[in-house]
Amino acid sequence: MILELYIKNIAIIGELRVRFGDGFNVLSGETGAGKSIIVDSMNLILGSRGDRELIKFGEQSAYVEAQFSCDPNHKELLEAMSEYGIEPEEELIISRELSASGKNVCRIGGRLVSLSVLREIASHLVNIYGQNQQQQLMDDKSHLALIDAFADKEVAQLREQVAAAFAQYAQTRAKLSSLQKDAAEKARMLDLLKYQIDEIERASLKAGEEEELLAEKTKMLHAEKIAQNLNEAKDALNGTDSAVSQLYAAIHALQAIASLDERYEKLAGGLNDAYYAIEEASYDIGALAEDVFFDEGRLAVLEERLALISSLKRKYGGSIEEILAFLENAQQDYEELEHSEIRMAELEKQLEKEEGTLALLSDRLTAQRKASGEKLAAQIVRELSDLGMNGAQIACEFRKRDYSANGCDEVSLMVSLNPGQPLRHLSKVASGGEVSRIMLAIKSIVARREAIGTMIFDEIDTGISGRMAQMVAQKIAKISAARQVICVTHLAQLAAMGDRNFFIEKVQKDGQTYTTLRQLQGDEIAEEIARLSGGIHSEAAIAHGRELLANAKKIKKQIL
Repeated sequence: MILELYIKNIAIIGELRVRFGDGFNVLSGETGAGKSIIVDSMNLILGSRGDRELIKFGEQSAYVEAQFSCDPNHKELLEAMSEYGIEPEEELIISRELSASGKNVCRIGGRLVSLSVLREIASHLVNIYGQNQQQQLMDDKSHLALIDAFADKEVAQLREQVAAAFAQYAQTRAKLSSLQKDAAEKARMLDLLKYQIDEIERASLKAGEEEELLAEKTKMLHAEKIAQNLNEAKDALNGTDSAVSQLYAAIHALQAIASLDERYEKLAGGLNDAYYAIEEASYDIGALAEDVFFDEGRLAVLEERLALISSLKRKYGGSIEEILAFLENAQQDYEELEHSEIRMAELEKQLEKEEGTLALLSDRLTAQRKASGEKLAAQIVRELSDLGMNGAQIACEFRKRDYSANGCDEVSLMVSLNPGQPLRHLSKVASGGEVSRIMLAIKSIVARREAIGTMIFDEIDTGISGRMAQMVAQKIAKISAARQVICVTHLAQLAAMGDRNFFIEKVQKDGQTYTTLRQLQGDEIAEEIARLSGGIHSEAAIAHGRELLANAKKIKKQIL
């Protein structure tokens, strides 16, 4: 759950810090006080689009930070954190900074992460439900996702199997389509491939050849210099007054006195070894010098060969190894095209088999989804009954569509809100208040299946009042018994059911307008409930607020 929320320089919020508790947290305030800014800030933590317009006027950046307590048994959260190398802790801090330049800086546990990672991790911690989610409920795509979220593990496993089967089917279909190109295109490709293959094969390239040719060319271009220096080295070793003759004289002198002292003998032996080493080096230098020559014809051959290799590199790869790899692929493509009729027959047979597998798995998935849809519809009806919508009927209408990675189903949530009325698409029959209650019914069901610790309701009470408002308040209170709820509301009935009440208001300071948020205490709660009830600030209105609070307390004891 969210332990603390810190906001800085968002819209007209200068700096704000609020600590939430478990259970039912209520946020209320006058219209325009900034309730939506609080929700926008929470949405930033969840990875929503960070518009620069959110940054407070005159500031260069905005910052939001949320501190969460993490359930050590939340398997999906722990798996997601492990995937991205984030150490699990009892408390987790998620922050996001927006700059006027458009840059986003996201952190989880102090570690820099991408926006997509932040969105993934936060999705396991918080769900926000408001007007946007109600609009999404009108979209058939959300109806299928709802059934899948409600369904058991067998549906999840079937979805994975269908996705894998479709991927294989799509790959085979693409290969077959490629082979079914018209004859002219096939002939053009064969000609091109044959030209490329012949050009490379004529070159008879060998791995490492270019390096050897370059080394030989370099040696030949510097032949005169190499020969001169090698001969100078040889003369220095073997010529008049050379190192060898001087060394020989030194050895002869030491050998003459070697019998007088073993040290002289040792020195003579060492110099003798050096003498033979120098003689060997002199021989090697001479051999190398004889091997150095300049051959204009050979140089022309080298340059022509290197030019050919360079030309092939420009066409087929940056090295001889890459050119040879290109040749291998071209030969395979040529062979496949040349024998495409046989290959096409093989692929058609393979595609037929894979389509059968895909159809079988998709049909199983459809059957499981239909069963889950019936159970979901029955549970929604029961929840709607608790919300004062007795006699409502819900059904999931399935339609078959082309195969995809998600099966072959399209689903519409069909609703009849009055006895005797036919089932019609949700978007055609429900008013704003009815949609709010249907959304709440659905979220009550889904909440029991999810491990998400916090649910935020952003004015989900739109379009309801009176007895309906009381039923909605009781339903949200039930949800808050198992997880943290943060509810932005304008209804006294919801505010009265809260475990904690926070008041959002605008204040003026130094010619500037700011949004502030504070937790209400004692009679402040009764006063706010009186205001939400439409009463004027009077003892009678406050007394009515106290009465609503007392009744709410009794109701919570009965339902929780």
